[in-house]
Amino acid sequence: MWRAGSMSTELGVGLALRAVKERVQQSVARRPRDLPAIQPRLVAVSKTKPADMVIEAYGHGQRTFGENYILSSCPEIKWHFIGHLQKQNVNKLIAVPNLFMLETVDSVKLADKVNSSWQKKGSPERLKVMVQINTSGEESK
Repeated sequence: MWRAGSMSTELGVGLALRAVKERVQQSVARRPRDLPAIQPRLVAVSKTKPADMVIEAYGHGQRTFGENYILSSCPEIKWHFIGHLQKQNVNKLIAVPNLFMLETVDSVKLADKVNSSWQKKGSPERLKVMVQINTSGEESK
C-alpha cells in the first residue's frame, strides 16, 4: 500500500495530494468497464497532522477529511469520523458541523444511540454510516 504521509512533508501538501489523486485516477482507468462509473472519494486522514496542513489541503481542493475536530475556516469540509466511537461520545460527534460519515458502527446499541441522536438534531440530511461486521465469528471481535 502506498502512503502519502511522508511525501507531504517532502513535496508539500499540494504536490502530494496531486500525486495521490493521479494514482487514484490511474486505478480508475484500469478497472473493468462493466463496473459502475462511480468516482472514488478520497478521504484525507488528518488525525496526526497540524491544522495548517489540513487548511493547505483544503486550499488545494480537498474537501473530505477523516477526523473529528472543527476548522471553521473550511466551511465546505466533509468530516468522516474514523476509528472506534464510544456511546458516551455520540452526542459530541453528532454536534460536529459538516459531519458527513461515521465510518465504524460496531454494535446495535451504538447504531441505536447514533440514530436517536441524529434524529434529535433534526438534520434534513441522512448521516452516512459504515457498519463493521464480524465475518470471522470470533467472540473477541
